[in-house]
Amino acid sequence: MNTQLVLASVGEMLQLQHWFSNAEQQQSWGGDNFDYPCTELRFLQLLCRPGAQSFSLVDSDNNTVLGFGQICDRFACHHLARLVIHPQQRGKGLAKTLISELIIQALSQQRRNISLYVHRHNSVALQCYTSLGFAICPPPEAENSRLHFMTLAADEAITSVNRYLQQQS
Repeated sequence: MNTQLVLASVGEMLQLQHWFSNAEQQQSWGGDNFDYPCTELRFLQLLCRPGAQSFSLVDSDNNTVLGFGQICDRFACHHLARLVIHPQQRGKGLAKTLISELIIQALSQQRRNISLYVHRHNSVALQCYTSLGFAICPPPEAENSRLHFMTLAADEAITSVNRYLQQQS
């Protein structure tokens, strides 16, 4: 499978709405303010936060959306948000591909640490992020007991990305 990270189109963002089958899934991914169900317009309004760049991971052979993520400037870091892999594509290592490609994109803009939040109960995501070098750190804002704050130092991000790129060649 040939994958490519591209700026997300409106159509690709609207596809995400169908990846969640209940309010808990959608709010776990997008935040407590995500109504479920909601109109397409409301979904886009909630998704398109000011200052966030939205990206799709696509299968370049058939142009299908495999994953989605955002990069925003938060906590003096490149903050990764709303990371998700298509439900039928999970378990194939695509989360590591998505995150590695987002890190490449972020570091091409400026060399800074990378951060993200993850739900404490999401052991699969925690293992994925840890395998890429992320570590649980004290949160920079009022602690949400449901979330871990994780960071990856810029130097470690470069090392992680170099490993990823070597595996791709």
